[in-house]
Amino acid sequence: MSMKKSRNLISLIALMLTLVTLVGCAGGSDEAAPSVIEPTSATAGNTTGIPDATPGVTQTPGAALTLKEKRAKTQIGAWYSLWYDSLAEGSFWDNEGTGQKILYKPLLPDGTFGRYDSGDEAVMQFHLQEIAKAQIDFLIFDQTNDIDATNVEGKAWININSVKMAKAISAWNKVPGNRQIRYCSAIGAYASVDKATGQALTVKNLKVIEDEARKLYGRYINKKDYGSEVDHVYVDGKPLMVVFTVTQAEWEAYAKTHNTPYADRFTLRFSVGHAYEPGLWGWVVPRVQVTEDVATIIPGWDKLNHPLEDVPRNKGKAYKTQWETVLKSNITPNFIVINSINEYAEHTAVWPADTSAFPIGYQVEKWINAEGEEDPYMYWNMTKSYIQKYKNGDVK
Repeated sequence: MSMKKSRNLISLIALMLTLVTLVGCAGGSDEAAPSVIEPTSATAGNTTGIPDATPGVTQTPGAALTLKEKRAKTQIGAWYSLWYDSLAEGSFWDNEGTGQKILYKPLLPDGTFGRYDSGDEAVMQFHLQEIAKAQIDFLIFDQTNDIDATNVEGKAWININSVKMAKAISAWNKVPGNRQIRYCSAIGAYASVDKATGQALTVKNLKVIEDEARKLYGRYINKKDYGSEVDHVYVDGKPLMVVFTVTQAEWEAYAKTHNTPYADRFTLRFSVGHAYEPGLWGWVVPRVQVTEDVATIIPGWDKLNHPLEDVPRNKGKAYKTQWETVLKSNITPNFIVINSINEYAEHTAVWPADTSAFPIGYQVEKWINAEGEEDPYMYWNMTKSYIQKYKNGDVK
């Protein structure tokens, strides 16, 4: 073959290959041919082809999250008491179940210290305002001693105040600029209270969980104004309910042989009297343990004349140790639960309170800081500080 003919044949073959390629790109696939992005100063080294927010900074797809980014997903909750019924003689302030008066004087909306009514709207708004500032994400309404327990006036005051607070949270969340707060409820396996002593009856009855789940569903979840995911805590697509005095194993064994349609509508978490095992949401946590689900933190606990182990505050050292255990952990929990905002009867509160009325020889220590001074704000300030440290990604 002559040189000229060879060159013509090669040109013809090249032309045919080009035509085949063009036809394949135009009609042989539903996908458009990928475009090539020429590197620029903003995309050099960037495999996404999207300009970096900061020119010259390389974005690495699939890069591991920083500790701060991981912790941003943690929801911080706190137990919240709504049983401070009134200022009248014989109220919960005067008899918190053991015949003892509550000697704490909590911080009030006007900046003074004293008793308050949990149903007071000004108090609710003040609490929500400060809870939002502290970056607490949700409250656990303590309804563990029978949702429909009645006070000296014959009112189911804990439930009444809880519903009122749920509505207050919903109203709070509707205000533009407010940091969102949600709520859920904790119930117990004791349906009734001994009217003579005010104490929960001591026979555990797991049927109560289904009964009270039905009440919670009707009174909270089934209310579009304040029962949706906007206001109520949802976990795994269901509203959250915390169950006191029952372990997960006990409940699962019961549920295998009993019909529990309302409890099944909730995601359950569990709490026992003294939580020595990891993964429990309280009640008393002598030593914090961090799991992927939860780390429960407590500043101290003391129920007068109670046989179980006390958790002395020790001038804030107990709270400090528990928080720093969480900060140092290599596990980032889905939830951190603080016990509690304002449980003064069992001495777990962190809300500011004046303890100067504690008498000499009183079983529970005054709120005294490391300098030996009485400090009503010490535990609330510690709470705010440690939450900020956690969110910052600090490890001590």
